[in-house]
Amino acid sequence: MTDLRLPPYGAGTIAELLPSVAAGLGVRGYADVLGLGDADRVVVILVDGLGRVALQRHTAITPVLSGLTSWASGLSTGFPSTTTVSLGSLGTGLPPGAHGLVGTVFWLPEADRTLSPLGWRDDPNPIATQPEPTVLERVAAAGVAVTTVSPRSFEQSGLTRAALRGARYRGADGLGERVGEVCAALAAPGRSLVYVYLGDLDKTGHVHGQDSEHWRTELALVDRFVELLCAAVGPATRIVLTADHGMVDCPDSERVDLDADPALNEGLAVLAGEPRARYGYARPGAAADLVAAWQERLAGLADVLSRDDAVARGLFGEVEPGLVDRIGDVIAIARGQVVLASPRTDPVISGLRGQHGALSEAEYAVPLLLWGP
Repeated sequence: MTDLRLPPYGAGTIAELLPSVAAGLGVRGYADVLGLGDADRVVVILVDGLGRVALQRHTAITPVLSGLTSWASGLSTGFPSTTTVSLGSLGTGLPPGAHGLVGTVFWLPEADRTLSPLGWRDDPNPIATQPEPTVLERVAAAGVAVTTVSPRSFEQSGLTRAALRGARYRGADGLGERVGEVCAALAAPGRSLVYVYLGDLDKTGHVHGQDSEHWRTELALVDRFVELLCAAVGPATRIVLTADHGMVDCPDSERVDLDADPALNEGLAVLAGEPRARYGYARPGAAADLVAAWQERLAGLADVLSRDDAVARGLFGEVEPGLVDRIGDVIAIARGQVVLASPRTDPVISGLRGQHGALSEAEYAVPLLLWGP
């Protein structure tokens, strides 16, 4: 197995962003690990799917983003490099092993079933599933006005309540509406933190890939949104822009059908994760054999680790003992442009052109761009 790149937990991942912002707002109990400095009014923009590698390739259509101050070499996601995990870390300030939202789909032992947080509503209870206090809750408790500006459909989602609870929610579906809601949130005097989510770039990249006019046009719209927002909020407000993951374009020739290989399924009870970061949950007593089979059959296609090995290496950061069984008995991290497809488990996701979740730079490296004081 090749040496795996491990996320720099505690030093430069998305988990350190909101705690650093909170410290700059004067909230006790947080340290400005990223060195962002003090600011009384902060807007944090998360662009779903905007990897740093892709952004650096498209400076010609992102004049505004390219003109912002870039923090060091940007940030890293945790593992897997995917929305659920990153929003969990952004919202709680914790690595995946501590907040427990460990994948796009993962086994939840206390519910005796899998959980898919992107479609989550009330069951299982979001706060019971992720009980750690969020940064937004703690910042609001310190007297800072905290607001989320995001699509209306996400307000009562399980993921919002698990990872990003604590803010006043202003539903906004269009880019213009979001600019207006940010300005409304900043209208009152005093310290203020606004979190803004933009999701269209990710949706477009999944369907059409990053090497498409569809994706490039969406990226240009993100650039225009930031330009309009900077003009609207004025120079006294700091704007911080980041992302939850990047993406790789995966041709059909790189798809490996996991369902078609009996050796990969012998002893397998549940297949979860996503096509670039798979979790396999073994039947009782079958874990060691399942790991060995995956390592043999996926050699050259993926890095395969047992749960114990992954936890010992620090792939998920510090893992709470009560959360460890949410991680698969076996973990397969795709290499290159490989897609670990399962038409039986997730036919739509397995067929998407744009994918993420693994440890390539295109997937884990995300920007950290700054504007204002």
